Amino acid sequence: MKIGILGSSFNPPHKGHLEISNRALTTFSLNEVWWLITKVNPLKNSSDYIPLNERKNKIDEITENKNIKFKYYEEETNSNYLIDNLKYIKEKFSKDTFIFLMGSDSLNEMHEWKEYESIFKQIPIAVFNRQDSEYQSLNSKAAKAFEKYRIDDLSKSSIFKEGPSWTFIQDFDENISSTEIRSKID
Repeated sequence: MKIGILGSSFNPPHKGHLEISNRALTTFSLNEVWWLITKVNPLKNSSDYIPLNERKNKIDEITENKNIKFKYYEEETNSNYLIDNLKYIKEKFSKDTFIFLMGSDSLNEMHEWKEYESIFKQIPIAVFNRQDSEYQSLNSKAAKAFEKYRIDDLSKSSIFKEGPSWTFIQDFDENISSTEIRSKID
């Protein structure tokens, strides 16, 4: 199977997560998109989190597409770092092909992630333009470090070649964010 992994705290899950997932399913001819939830993002304040079971329930409420699945592996990996969970997934599901999905706002801070270079080497990455951050994202540390591996022509699924490889989906601009949603609730 070809599987997209959308990693997030989903705090809360929202329409933007769905839009990225649905677009990825068609763009990359994926069988499924896994919403890989983290209990707590290591770069964010843990006091801002909705309880994990509430986030899981909200995911179940908004995901009508049966090809979008909830996944949580932090107990098996003893880690909330993406790289550790990706290594676990790739080993456990070694017959499947994966691509990591992310919003462009995440690319801006990716250089702060644990072993971010290894993430690029472990799995192809699709970055979806969000909040009109294209210029900032494409000039981020991570984007510049892996600039020569960027693929613009996806016509032959070249993104799935031996890594590192990544692409930027420019004609996508979903501006909703979990932070904005939480600020309206508070």
